Amino acid sequence: MKKGFTLIELLIVILILVTIMGLGMASFNSFNRRERLKQTGLTLRSNLRFSQTKAISAQKPASNCTTYVGMRISFSETSYSSQHECDPEGLVGSVDVVTLPMGITFLPIPADFTFLTRTNTASIANDVTITLTNEDQNYSLTLSPSGNIRDLGFE
Repeated sequence: MKKGFTLIELLIVILILVTIMGLGMASFNSFNRRERLKQTGLTLRSNLRFSQTKAISAQKPASNCTTYVGMRISFSETSYSSQHECDPEGLVGSVDVVTLPMGITFLPIPADFTFLTRTNTASIANDVTITLTNEDQNYSLTLSPSGNIRDLGFE
């Protein structure tokens, strides 16, 4: 009588391990996509608050700005940007553009708005919901006319 495992026993153990690893990888990929979407939402919230702070402090560009209006936030499907807005010059100074990670988009594309200078308000009439999606899940933020940015999280 020999000690050890047969070839069939080894193949069954390997098959079980491969199945467990496959399930673990699928679960990890789903977790990774969810966390990437959440981090993108938190980064968006942080960037909006930073632009709002610039507007509140009236931190206008060095030149080409007669009357400072605030910080203009603009959106496309896969990016958003912030830039100083002046009257009558319009948008001036450098543009800070943030590109969303691959596979994450705005759904729908939010309307552009301005954080107004020396106030905590935004140039919107009603609450605006900004939704990020990775096609499987949605992550939302709400911006109120009073400038309150609220994290709604996953829907």
